[in-house]
Amino acid sequence: MLATATKKMMQANQIQPWRPEKIAVIIPCYNEAQRLALDAFVEFARQTDDLRLIFVDDGSKDQTISLLCGAIAALPDKIDALVMKQNGGKAEAVRQGLKFAAKRGHEYIAFLDADLATPIDAVLDFASVADRMPEIDVVFGSRKGGLGHRVYRELHRKIISRVCATLGRLATGLPISDTQCGAKLFRNTPAFWRALENPFTAGWLFDVELFLRISDPDKKKRNKFFEFPVIEWTEIAGSKIKTSDVVKSGFKMLGLIANQWKIREHYSRRRDDHAIKDYQTLRAGKHLSFALIDDLPAFVDFLAPGVILDLCAVETFDPSVFTALAGACDRLKLEGVHIKIRLPEHETVLQAAKNTGLIATVDCTNVKGAPGKVGENALFDAVEV
Repeated sequence: MLATATKKMMQANQIQPWRPEKIAVIIPCYNEAQRLALDAFVEFARQTDDLRLIFVDDGSKDQTISLLCGAIAALPDKIDALVMKQNGGKAEAVRQGLKFAAKRGHEYIAFLDADLATPIDAVLDFASVADRMPEIDVVFGSRKGGLGHRVYRELHRKIISRVCATLGRLATGLPISDTQCGAKLFRNTPAFWRALENPFTAGWLFDVELFLRISDPDKKKRNKFFEFPVIEWTEIAGSKIKTSDVVKSGFKMLGLIANQWKIREHYSRRRDDHAIKDYQTLRAGKHLSFALIDDLPAFVDFLAPGVILDLCAVETFDPSVFTALAGACDRLKLEGVHIKIRLPEHETVLQAAKNTGLIATVDCTNVKGAPGKVGENALFDAVEV
């Protein structure tokens, strides 16, 4: 790996690499000056560690942007605002916010309605579930209610919700009880990245389409979703959803249901070499040393969506170095860094990687031929490229 002026400066000044907050919360806004509970957002961000709020203004024509500027001035280190040039709809505002947060490298990315019908602290409940259950990639709120829960909805909203949930179940193949709670959290994974590449087509029911894009074509592998019954949910007046929007989205959902297998295959077939086009690539020389591994965090660009460690040129090394490398990768993963390793078609290197457990903890691909290329096989089988 090449030493850089940035690395030398960091070592000289003992500057720690920047790390994004663990949780980012996307809040879409369109003409929300009268409904935006900004004080509650600011106070929550001030009191909560390792969390950032990202407001997305969807071309508002009222004083929403002025309010957001005030929030940023009050808490510049924990609040961002993205401003869309023109109104593109809630689905596109949320997608742009999610993409922005994913690229920054936050471990968990949530979105929440600006009116706080679902209290913002629900995001922490969702993150707690994801922490305890690493196999879960999506945690979403459900207004099931129940003994002790404070969930208040008007009858017509309940009816609409049940219709949407039925369509959601048909489209995703998941036993979803509630799709429209307005509070959802995602683990920042390659599958999540791929699901955000194209604009949504389902309009108001875009979150169902997002679930569909993430869900695996194999029914037995659709176990990455967790439905969390929210403790509180309150109907807030002033919703911009019209009856015509519900009807249009319903017809669009029928299209998703009819094409669900094609959509799943489309997004699952895109391998990580397509999704990692913006990854930072770090290449080692012929000798992989402990010193180089110790210096690894100084080379990592924490703003990149992930890092490719290209070890295709490695020929000589101490076998225990791979154990140290696995540990270094684990630490970077805890910092929210996605890591992929390219290994050469070299029997000694491959055997060491297997024996030390490196391939059990990191996404490794071994490469034949030119070291600048990588195959699509993530199962560590030999790949011709």
